[in-house]
Amino acid sequence: MRIIFHIDMDAFFASCEEAINPKLRGKPLIVGGNKEDKRGIVACPNYLARAKGVRTAMPLSKAIQLCPEANYIRSTRGLYSDYSKRVRAIFYKYTPMVQPVSVDEAYLDVTDVLHAYKGDYIKLAKELKADIKNTLDITATVGVASTKLCAKMASKIQKPDGLTVMPLGNEKEFIKNIPIESIPGVGKASQARLKKYGINLIADILKFDKDFYESLGIHTDFLYKVANAKTSDRVHFDDEDDRKSLSKEETFWEDTNDMNFLKSELYSLMEKACFRLRKENTLAKTITVKIKYTDFKVNQKSFTRTKYSNMEKDYYDDAVKLLEMMMKSRRKIRLIGVKFSELEESDNAFQEELFTDVDKEKNLTEKIDLLRSKYSFGVVSYGKNIKK
Repeated sequence: MRIIFHIDMDAFFASCEEAINPKLRGKPLIVGGNKEDKRGIVACPNYLARAKGVRTAMPLSKAIQLCPEANYIRSTRGLYSDYSKRVRAIFYKYTPMVQPVSVDEAYLDVTDVLHAYKGDYIKLAKELKADIKNTLDITATVGVASTKLCAKMASKIQKPDGLTVMPLGNEKEFIKNIPIESIPGVGKASQARLKKYGINLIADILKFDKDFYESLGIHTDFLYKVANAKTSDRVHFDDEDDRKSLSKEETFWEDTNDMNFLKSELYSLMEKACFRLRKENTLAKTITVKIKYTDFKVNQKSFTRTKYSNMEKDYYDDAVKLLEMMMKSRRKIRLIGVKFSELEESDNAFQEELFTDVDKEKNLTEKIDLLRSKYSFGVVSYGKNIKK
């Protein structure tokens, strides 16, 4: 059995600002813009601002209505990445098995270092939290469990500056009364569909068999893994030879600047790359589009999503924008490529998108992947692949 920490920094951007300017403490703080930036959005409120109803991604104009007395500041360039690196350096003092998830959270596998603590993982967690606080003057919340997803849910229970330990090996009993809203990756659209049938708590998932969910068009594997606390315990760490990115590219027989053709080729490459990601049970967060001109000079641009995905539809519009930016000069090119990076293992979690039926699309994609695996990739083609 592995012992996994999920460490989530508390109101990270706001905490970093307070660390370098302690005068900001003791009062609601909203990072994202000053009061004149009416069209801006909230990047991070501290907990005093959250108590007033202010939330991340809320328009600043709304935040000002809810909390006019707060300090409003713009983000400090480079501060958060610097603190993120310093936090990560502290993690590595305790274990080499560190999997960063974002700038302010990470998974740590501490199983193989507990001999130094006589097996006391709570002592280790408290020491790590204190180290962050004493070194950087910011706080972290830690969730402890035998799987990554359970550790992540545990870290949400007591914030800020919390420590929650699920009973190792008995997480299923611990999580049964946790609301489905706490399951990472299950968004509001999916929550509404589940609640329609009385599935309000994690334990409620097991009231129905797979046939019931399939009749609703809901992908069940992830839900059953969550309800039985059988999700992944594998922490990907830097010393592993895990793939850091996945790329596909195509060199043309003839140089071209035909945008219809290039968009079609772009989608085809994305299909192949995402098919590979799904086969390897991997998600990505960043897409890079690359082109090579007739003089062999290379240009490339990247876009990073807020959510991980391995579905080409989630990336295509942004990929086209990147391509169009690079093709403004209408110079002919001889190669186009795509690269997916910031990879992480998938637990087959739902990825919520507005106004789309995620489950039906996921089921359709899985069936197409199955056909392609059995026969050939070209057995199914989408309209975007048709050369105009």
